Amino acid sequence: MALPVVYIDVLLGVNLFVNYFLLLAVGRFLHLAVRRLRLLAGAAVGAVFSLSILLPPLPAVLPLLFRLALSLLLILISFPIPTGKRLVQAVLAFYLVSFAFAGFFLALWLLTSAEGIFVRNSIVYFDLSPLVFLLSSVLAYAVVRLLQRITGREEPPALTCRVEVRRGSARAVFTARVDTGNSLTEPFSGAPVIVAEKGAVAGLRPSTAEGCRLVPFHTVSGGGLLRAFRPDSLVISCGGRAFQPAEAYIAVSEQPLSAGEFSALLNPALLE
Repeated sequence: MALPVVYIDVLLGVNLFVNYFLLLAVGRFLHLAVRRLRLLAGAAVGAVFSLSILLPPLPAVLPLLFRLALSLLLILISFPIPTGKRLVQAVLAFYLVSFAFAGFFLALWLLTSAEGIFVRNSIVYFDLSPLVFLLSSVLAYAVVRLLQRITGREEPPALTCRVEVRRGSARAVFTARVDTGNSLTEPFSGAPVIVAEKGAVAGLRPSTAEGCRLVPFHTVSGGGLLRAFRPDSLVISCGGRAFQPAEAYIAVSEQPLSAGEFSALLNPALLE
């Protein structure tokens, strides 16, 4: 099949725009930290890859392998992914959103009776004007966001909180992310647990094991014990409200919990 007339600037510009909204939809869907420059960099890499439509047809398996490697690369460029499980979720979400976008454009192509659709090396070219394509990308993103609201995957409005902890004369202030998957409690008292990076509470930790409790935890990659201590006072500022839990423990994580967006994971029970 002969390749239709393709303008390089239009091909790159349209793919940059579409990839940006596709990655933005993935970030919103999984509640990942979204940084515009990182998304733009990922979208630019995807746009460059779209030039492969100009190459001669490749063996069927190669474009699929390249596409899989590209999706992994785009996710790693666009988002801070701390765990293997999260990376798999992000790649799967990338393909789900991609299929949603592709289905939307296919329906638009059928409705507008455009002249044709061309596929080469896993790159799809629709015979639509750039303006229609760009407006359709915005609309497709809006549809994905609407589905988030309908399915209950909309990110809570108060996802991060300011936490102030005091123990003796020491004080620490850090940002915590409300983690609906964090149901850790101190085994004996049943008090909710905040998991904090060691650097965030360096001046508060007891110098000896006395006064500490061990909190068991389990993740997909394994489990273990976290050393936790009870603060003298705790104030959580979240969503314009201040919470002062009567009982809570701070568990210390030796590993970073994010790429700098927050320093602790907050048990939602502390906001009740």
